[in-house]
Amino acid sequence: MRIKMLMAFCTIVLVPLLALADEAVVSLKDLEREALARNPGIGMAEKKAEAAGERKGAASGMPDPVIGYALQNVGALGTSTIGKDPMSMQGVVVSQEIPFPGKLSTKGKAAQKQAEQAEETARETQLKVLSDLRKSYYEYYLAFKSIEILEQTKDLMKNLERIAETRYATGQGSQQDVLRAQLEVSMLLDRIAEQEQNKDVRAAEINRLVGRDPLAPLGRPADVFPTTLAMTQEEMSSMAIAHSPVLAAQQRMVEQSEFEVSMSKQEYLPDMAVSVGWFARDGLQDVWQASVMLKVPLYFWNKAAGVRAARADANASRHSLEAEKLGVLARVRELYSMAKTAEHHLHLYEAGIIPQARLSLQSATSNYQVGKTDFVSLLDSENVLFKYQLMEQEELVNLNKSLAMIGELTGSE
Repeated sequence: MRIKMLMAFCTIVLVPLLALADEAVVSLKDLEREALARNPGIGMAEKKAEAAGERKGAASGMPDPVIGYALQNVGALGTSTIGKDPMSMQGVVVSQEIPFPGKLSTKGKAAQKQAEQAEETARETQLKVLSDLRKSYYEYYLAFKSIEILEQTKDLMKNLERIAETRYATGQGSQQDVLRAQLEVSMLLDRIAEQEQNKDVRAAEINRLVGRDPLAPLGRPADVFPTTLAMTQEEMSSMAIAHSPVLAAQQRMVEQSEFEVSMSKQEYLPDMAVSVGWFARDGLQDVWQASVMLKVPLYFWNKAAGVRAARADANASRHSLEAEKLGVLARVRELYSMAKTAEHHLHLYEAGIIPQARLSLQSATSNYQVGKTDFVSLLDSENVLFKYQLMEQEELVNLNKSLAMIGELTGSE
């Protein structure tokens, strides 16, 4: 008898533990490092920022010079009088356009703001990938934990089934109790299968975010613990205003649009063109020439339309910044409230509800064994414990997910 009990213990307890030991544990920190190094979206955003940084130097550069060959001939077309007539010559002409002082500097500053905007967008992409990864990891953990709770509940339900069978065999219980217990076990097996599917979906999403094949094995998630709220809502809001990459990118867009307004006004100022030429006359004395020409902004009404359009774009950018700021503050408040609620629920589950539910189930089991309560009441006690164990893990995940999204908004990795 003792040998059979020992074998049963090994089957129920030790075998699952050995299986878990063989499964590698994957930590969130390792996945974050891998995502920063391999996520295609992060790589694309970084390259775009790099490209924008290279373009800002070209924006403030001088226009390319123009070099050409010039021929001057006297007489009919097809005849050459070079060296015969003093008015005939051939040579090289070089010209250079020189923008009005200040124009190139303003273009360079506008391009600089565009490059800074690309950098903030890259940081926004990085934070979003990390936030999405954390949320998927916590959901992955929840699927594992749900399966674990469901397995424990299934074992408990099988024990209740054996109690119901014993009472039925001795004439103290009904067959309906046995059938109801078997039905509960089947329903738990169905929920386990659903969580297995959910686990696979989350694993594929995590693999995608870290740049792996979605079908690659992932491993078991590490334990997740409650994270306390280290800041007040006001501190989080201030941090979001100061460090949010979304707001920073919008601010750079506003600054860029202001420089573009200046550029549109500078279109009223004349650019300059300088040219130098050297000409040979074959036997006659060489000739050289130099000229300075100004581009006259004659069609000023076109320039005025450009200024009005640039001002409208600048005002649109300012309104967009204000709208984005209000949206970020509202989102911070929402997430902070969700995190506080989850923190409150966790405390209730840990300190009161779950211990009380366990005591209630123990009492109901003892009373059912001696015929002091019915099987339905026993099932109700078991379902209450099962429900609140799952809800505890869901609130733990909700708390950590809320903080992950707050980190994305406040620019904190």
